[in-house]
Amino acid sequence: MSEPTPPTKACAVMFADLVGSTRLYQQVGDASAFEMVDRCIQAMRQVIETKRGRVIKHTGDGLMAIFRDADVAADACLAIHQAIKELPTPAESDLGVKLGFHFGPVVVSGADIFGDTVNFAARLAELATPGKAITSAETAARMGTEWHSVLHTLPPRVIRGLSRPVEVCELMCEAMGELTIVHSNHFLLDLEPELRLYLDHHSITLNSSRPAVRIGRDPAADIVVGDTQSSRRHAEIELRSDKFVLVDRSSNGTFVQMDGEREFLLSREEVVLRGRGKFALGRSCDDNPFAISFACV
Repeated sequence: MSEPTPPTKACAVMFADLVGSTRLYQQVGDASAFEMVDRCIQAMRQVIETKRGRVIKHTGDGLMAIFRDADVAADACLAIHQAIKELPTPAESDLGVKLGFHFGPVVVSGADIFGDTVNFAARLAELATPGKAITSAETAARMGTEWHSVLHTLPPRVIRGLSRPVEVCELMCEAMGELTIVHSNHFLLDLEPELRLYLDHHSITLNSSRPAVRIGRDPAADIVVGDTQSSRRHAEIELRSDKFVLVDRSSNGTFVQMDGEREFLLSREEVVLRGRGKFALGRSCDDNPFAISFACV
């Protein structure tokens, strides 16, 4: 009796390779270097999971992950570079990440994946320089128009294992600055958006049935925060289309920290909550018992 054919699926495969670790071990010693490298790996994993990707396995000082489409993989590349840049490292350290991703069919075997798409994505990561991301021209053509201005076509390159040069594109991560790419994750629109909020042992879920919540020191608020730095009617969260928007209406502002990103102050402004993170009323989220955690589902 013949073995069943392994299932296949189409997805974006990404390889993230941390470079500079060998020199780091020489600079700061084994224990400190191991801790820094592990912190980088965990930061990359956190970004991938926040972007709703899935880590398939560790690859030395790196990770292999999959995403539903190329746009989300590109978004994760930007977030990974930003997360690594913000980690505390020695001034002389040259730690960086090389990223490569490619969209195509893969063979699924248990928790692992195989096939030409996987091999090609790995080769693309080898082509990248630290702080850059490389994708195939074929994958770039699948991406939304909002990415076109930050995709740079490179001369055809010879890829190890292939007999002919292939066209590749570089995602100009350093040109993004503080710009956030906003695009539609079409595959998520089939699901009802949901936001979960956590404070102490209490939680509230926002969705189409409960599309808004009021937060502040007012006893009548949906989430009452007893911190003296919070206003009575400090902030609101409301569902708009498929996004949850945090609106600050306070005098001291709202501090927001999305996973993998730097904390920022929201003052009489609003922001779309993404992935996971936390926010606090009137003071930093760090060591703040009144910080509210959130998770977009």
